[in-house]
Amino acid sequence: MTDEVFDYVVVGGGSSGSVIASRLAEANAKVLLLEAGGSDRRLEILIPAGVAVAYKKANWKYPAEPDPSRRNRPEAWMAGRVMGGGGSINSCVYIRGNRADYDGWAQLGCKGWDYDSVLPAFKKIETWEGGENTFRGGSGPVSVCVQENRGEANQTYIKAARQAGYTETADYNGEQQEGIALAQVNHRRGTRSQSSREYIKRVASKKLLTVRTNAFAHRVLLEGTAAVGVEYRHRGELRQARARQEVILSAGTLASPKLLLQSGIGPRAHLEDHNIPVVLDLPGVGENLHEHAYLMQRYRTTMHTINKPRLSDGTKAVTDFALHGGGILAMTIVQVQVMARSDASLASPDIQLQFTPFAITRNVDDRGMFDVQPARELGFTASSTFTHTRNRGRISLHGSDPTLGPRIEMQLLGHPDDLRDTVRGAKMVHEIMAQPAMAEITRGQFQPEADCATEADWINYVRDYAVPSYHPVGSCKMGVDDAAVLDPELRVRGIANLRVVDASIMPNVTTGNTNAPSMMIGERGAELVLGRS
Repeated sequence: MTDEVFDYVVVGGGSSGSVIASRLAEANAKVLLLEAGGSDRRLEILIPAGVAVAYKKANWKYPAEPDPSRRNRPEAWMAGRVMGGGGSINSCVYIRGNRADYDGWAQLGCKGWDYDSVLPAFKKIETWEGGENTFRGGSGPVSVCVQENRGEANQTYIKAARQAGYTETADYNGEQQEGIALAQVNHRRGTRSQSSREYIKRVASKKLLTVRTNAFAHRVLLEGTAAVGVEYRHRGELRQARARQEVILSAGTLASPKLLLQSGIGPRAHLEDHNIPVVLDLPGVGENLHEHAYLMQRYRTTMHTINKPRLSDGTKAVTDFALHGGGILAMTIVQVQVMARSDASLASPDIQLQFTPFAITRNVDDRGMFDVQPARELGFTASSTFTHTRNRGRISLHGSDPTLGPRIEMQLLGHPDDLRDTVRGAKMVHEIMAQPAMAEITRGQFQPEADCATEADWINYVRDYAVPSYHPVGSCKMGVDDAAVLDPELRVRGIANLRVVDASIMPNVTTGNTNAPSMMIGERGAELVLGRS
């Protein structure tokens, strides 16, 4: 087939890729957006309560290598196999991160990524229900609001958190992140408002943006040390798309480094091991992988929860959703959260405490794939996420065949301080749930968390049940040091006309869920490509 020619070829229609492709098309560039997954026009993606189904049906389910820091149990890492990527199969929790995260990037040499520089991009993303102000946007494509459930369980958790010494914050995406708040979500009248749905519909020129789903990229086409296009498979045919200006990889933290490696860009020894011709010896490709460590605890209650649904609950769910865009079908899993510090001496939060007004089971099969469902017993879920993990993993290749998934090596609790601080987060959950307010509506914990009494018990519980939050970042980090894959303008060092624009660019993970920062990276990437930063 004759090569197609575009100004830009963007690989990956996820949270970052949909944004940058749409902004480039808005700026009168001819853009091809290649997405390996399918369409996001699916009921289980549109309706937030369908997230468990979306996990199963629209998920790459990449198997990871055994993690000795967590008993070597099998584990599949989630990645969205669909337009919108992880943003189409997540819980819709919208959190930007902390000012200190971005100022920290700038201190590492990433000029233009301090908080004041990225704030305009964050504002550009959203239409905030409270309207535009110093910190929030009022006319962006993504709709952001506070989740609507003000029920007794959520209000009681907030009261208990206050009793434990935490204070409320008016807007954790505004001036003050630290504190207690109802979760903010990217919903539009109860439906998922993700970048693939909103940017492509509301921003991109329909004449200039070509979206091709089920298009699996094999490698970047290079002439010398310049990117000129992408080779990909679509409908059983191997095809090529040429880029007059640039190739942009937005395939995500797990797939973008894999594409660089398949293209001969990465550590020389690793490429030679797999008989891939070396175009550029770039040792940092695939390194610096890191994650948030997540741990849940469950508590019994005598209150009515969706764990034991009544016949009237189903009727009400349909009515609430149809008439108001609310109710159970529009419900996010995380409904209240506390951004907190595990140690008072810290300058900013490192623990994210989350509350869900029903109990969850998380079963894992022998391939490591998890299945999240409401428990059959009345209860609540109270979770903790340690957001500043220190240990670093690696993305590499299983072989030269581009259809093979990435090799994922990550010891989530590999650093002793990460284990310590994840345990601290678990105890912070326990402290809030033991306050008088929650004690009135709970009746002890589920097993096995109920057995945690000693420090050794907590350590064992964390090693047995802590899991990744599915917020991987950092495998193509930007910076100015020798380990950096990208410069601060997201250009691959040593390769012309090639950038990476997704969560893999982060030198350090942000404080909280990573979907909003990924969309911001798409906005900043577009500004950098267009010379507007």
